[in-house]
Amino acid sequence: MDRDERYDRSERAERLTRYLTELQERIDPRSLELLMRLLRELSTSPAVRGGTYELGMGPEEKELFTPALQAELLVLFGLLTSQDERVVVDLGDSPHAKGMKVLVPQERAGDPDFLHRHKQRVAAEAEQRERDRREVEGIARASGMEP
Repeated sequence: MDRDERYDRSERAERLTRYLTELQERIDPRSLELLMRLLRELSTSPAVRGGTYELGMGPEEKELFTPALQAELLVLFGLLTSQDERVVVDLGDSPHAKGMKVLVPQERAGDPDFLHRHKQRVAAEAEQRERDRREVEGIARASGMEP
């Protein structure tokens, strides 16, 4: 790791720390606890390398996970993983996600073609996950297991 890379990591860590400190003052402790758990989960998921990932949450957590909290998670994830400035963009509804939000480079946030392609890619991945889930459930039933 060279000196510039260490500086970039240190700068990112400082930005993340400042944001977390400010966030602690703005949101309730249960929501902050959920954010931290989800951020840990995301940081070891395929999403780190640009993939998609479905978060595991129980009913109470889903209720806490409001659109505003979803946006905060994306901001934190961006601060943790990205060297450049990222912004949260609402892509709207898709067949598998209502109010889909993504983190994109600031300079691409106003590019409708880029955002449309991004939405299509995310929707296609969600559709593939749903097909895979149904196939696995079918295999489980055919094998005498309960899905």
